[in-house]
Amino acid sequence: MKLDYQKQNGLIPTIIQDTSERVISLVYSNKESIAKTLDTRKVWLFSRSRNGVFQKGATSGNVQELISIKKDCDNDTLLYIINQVGSGGCHQGTYSCFGGKKDFSLQDLYEKISQRIKNKDENSYTKKLVNDPLLLKRKLVEEAAEVITAKDQENLVWECSDLIYFLFVTMASNGISIEDIEKENEKRNKDVIKWLNQKNQLN
Repeated sequence: MKLDYQKQNGLIPTIIQDTSERVISLVYSNKESIAKTLDTRKVWLFSRSRNGVFQKGATSGNVQELISIKKDCDNDTLLYIINQVGSGGCHQGTYSCFGGKKDFSLQDLYEKISQRIKNKDENSYTKKLVNDPLLLKRKLVEEAAEVITAKDQENLVWECSDLIYFLFVTMASNGISIEDIEKENEKRNKDVIKWLNQKNQLN
């Protein structure tokens, strides 16, 4: 990436944001920390008080796993999209440096399901579903039917939540991430826009 290191004397302001688009912190990066972040896929930062680079969460366990990196239009600011491991990204103990606790997201649900699949607890219902593909398929069909026949909005929300759980179990057990689904939908959206543009040109 071409970055402007001149404005901040070699430092690049870096926004840390999780997959649910919640801003966790604003920190600083330099060439070394950016290189280490890209190399390890873990967030490294430059500390002005320590006058050096360090890996975020190396001692606390609250590691930030890099998902993607973007630069702004002036090439002088970075945006890290990360998966926040542990309790949070603020040194004062909160999830975000801007306060508050983390809201439970679909990404959190997916990660919890993935952890259940990886562990050795055979009493886990998630593990039972993975070990019995036929049962998982039956539950998907059953929950889809209950979504269709939901009597009111409250019941529909409940049944949709059940269906998403079984869908996520299917995805996680087959190595399909939420990001994979997002990329596929992004591709489809581009295809639709391309088709509409071609249609307008013909008209």
